[in-house]
Amino acid sequence: MLVIAALILGAAGLLAPLINAARFSGRIRQALESSLGRKVDFQKVYLSIFSGPGFSLENVVISEDPHYGIEPFAFVPEVHARLRLDKLLTGEIRFASLQLVNPSLNLVKRNDGTWNVVELIQRLSAPRRVPLNLFPALEVSDGRLDFKFGLRKTVLYISNTDLSIYPERSGKVYFRFSGSPARTDRAGMGFGHVRGDVNWYLNAGPGGRQLEADVSLDPSNLSEITTLLEGHDAGVHGTVSSRLRIAGPASDLTVKGELHLNDVHRWDLLPASGEEWSVRYAGEIDLVKHRADVRTLAQPGQSTPVAVHLRVNDFLAHPRSSVVAELKDASLADVVPLASRLGMTLPHGADLHGVVNGAVGYSREGGWSGGLAITQAEAALPGVPGLRASEADVTLSGDRLHLDPTILETGTGKLKMSGDYSFSNQRASAVLNAVDVPLDELKPLANSWLGGSGPLGAMSDGSVTGQLTYAHNPEQSPNTGEIEPASWSGQFALKDATISVPGLSLPLQDARGKLSFRDSGFEIDHLIASLGGQSVRASYRFNPLATRSERAHIELSRADLSQLDELVTSPASSESFWSRLRFSRHSIPGFLNKRNLEGDLAVDQFFAEGQPLGALRSHFVCQGSTVTVDNVALKMPQGRIDARGTIDFAAADPKWRFTAKAADYPWGGGSLNAQAQFASIGAGKELLRNFTATGSFTGEGLVISADTFESVSGRFQVSFADGWPDLRLSNVQAVQNGDEWTGNGLSESDGKLFINLEHEGRQLHFVSTLTGSTTPTPLSAVPAGAADSLDGGLKF
Repeated sequence: MLVIAALILGAAGLLAPLINAARFSGRIRQALESSLGRKVDFQKVYLSIFSGPGFSLENVVISEDPHYGIEPFAFVPEVHARLRLDKLLTGEIRFASLQLVNPSLNLVKRNDGTWNVVELIQRLSAPRRVPLNLFPALEVSDGRLDFKFGLRKTVLYISNTDLSIYPERSGKVYFRFSGSPARTDRAGMGFGHVRGDVNWYLNAGPGGRQLEADVSLDPSNLSEITTLLEGHDAGVHGTVSSRLRIAGPASDLTVKGELHLNDVHRWDLLPASGEEWSVRYAGEIDLVKHRADVRTLAQPGQSTPVAVHLRVNDFLAHPRSSVVAELKDASLADVVPLASRLGMTLPHGADLHGVVNGAVGYSREGGWSGGLAITQAEAALPGVPGLRASEADVTLSGDRLHLDPTILETGTGKLKMSGDYSFSNQRASAVLNAVDVPLDELKPLANSWLGGSGPLGAMSDGSVTGQLTYAHNPEQSPNTGEIEPASWSGQFALKDATISVPGLSLPLQDARGKLSFRDSGFEIDHLIASLGGQSVRASYRFNPLATRSERAHIELSRADLSQLDELVTSPASSESFWSRLRFSRHSIPGFLNKRNLEGDLAVDQFFAEGQPLGALRSHFVCQGSTVTVDNVALKMPQGRIDARGTIDFAAADPKWRFTAKAADYPWGGGSLNAQAQFASIGAGKELLRNFTATGSFTGEGLVISADTFESVSGRFQVSFADGWPDLRLSNVQAVQNGDEWTGNGLSESDGKLFINLEHEGRQLHFVSTLTGSTTPTPLSAVPAGAADSLDGGLKF
């Protein structure tokens, strides 16, 4: 019999949904409207057996009580209505429970503070015949809950809602719920997942409590929670979960719980696996005014250095939240890891210690705000002098962190530093003021902590006094797509510094002067230094946007040609052994290819091989491997030489090509003028050995032998092939008392100059010197062998 009964019941359950129960529509509608207090419309109705005797309704519209608005309370694709058996036996249709499948519900609050859902629940009562409430009076499956205040619908709603309501005759209503809070102004099906159990007492509950709840936030992305509260992703990611208990009257609920955070990091950084925080908290919630006030608690038996206070206002309509963290004697070493996960970059291996006090807050409207005082601060990096500060004050405003001017103690000096940092775009800036800080301490500090030191990188030793400004904007260049490098600016007074200059074989030592720089350009003024034992006064400017990116002015009190040669030909010293032996191709140093320098050189006392020549002034341009000298002026005690030309460093041996003019050069009691083209290859002694010159000369008032020549002219050739000046004169024309003499001349290694002149068959042979400083010797005093040599040597 039981089997037969089961078969009959199963068949009835299978056939029931196929039976159109339209003839019961009127009575069903009347029963629903009586239970809900609202007009109900539906399109189709079927019998239902398996879930209990009842009906299944399709496309149900539950209208709203006119007191709460005109928009329907619910749109429901499918409703399962379970009948009360006690009423069914008397022929009356009354419902024990309603199940709404995939509904869209509007929870409305009027201006007087009453909710439509509260009034609806109060209409539901527990079945007298089923005191244990085996079935919920109202059940929502996979629904959407929208919230309205009067006629205005809020941005907040709850999706994927599962809700079961069990009313009891005592006035207690038990809720079981789960869902995902979401926002209408943001894409996504929900932000986090909440579930829990609630006891709601329509009358005063135990101890005056109106509500008791046990709520859990399942592990969710922290960015989803911030988006829910703030309306946008705050850029902080991680995993958050919580469990809390709520109890009390609706206007003053107490809340206690524990929050768990894992792998907190900024959106563009990788999470640090294993970082986990557990925080206990307590507070109050006002469901009437939609406000929440929650603060963290210390662990039992422990004091906490960080207390967090969270406030949320109008959390149903327009959530506005603010959070304040209070730090009391907190360890800086514990705070820094969290700051680094939020994007505040620090050099690798940085070790920070100190004690932090203050408060930091965040709100959607104002961003970050607050201030921190760090005492007994110490910062260290491997291999870098440590920094210490007795106190450092930090303020936060918007997304900017600002370090107030702070005295930093280095190994032997002090720095005053201030700075700013932006969390949103990682822009950073810093200002360092130094007073007699050793360069060898300042450079590694700037390199390690800020990523560079600007032009100070080419300097060492000594000390600086002045200001250094650093700025870093990590954005991609529109031209190269690479991250823009940090920019530097500053003004410093240098003292006893050593400066290494690319292209000079010797550094500038004991340098003193004023250094100013900005971005990629810099300038050194009033520079006084020692170069190879000689005192140097100079200025230098580098501007990559100028026609000539480099501009230099150099003044030397004294210098020898060999010293200058060692300096300007120093590129050859960078060659390999094989390059100098011509077994490999000559390579030009990189700095020389990029050189674009204009300069002036002034030497008060200029020497050549130890012989004083006079004062030298020169203007030159270095373009790549070519030096163009457009003005060289050598002012001797008597006479002046002006020259211009080029020096080409492209080959292994520099090539020299110049033109020169000499005026009023004293010789033989008169004066000479000359112009010439000369050339040479090499450096040092090779420069003189390969020297050749050709040109013409004129002279006036020259005393040769006992006679005076009113004018002299001719051509000459000079070389140093044999290691001494080899001078040859040709086309010599000399005028004496109206008579014109012609001839030529020749010098020997001892410096003597032999001259042969002829006029109308008459010949003059005499000997002088290259300098013309001795009295000419007539030929009658010259030995016969020397005269023969003179005759043979003058036949050009």
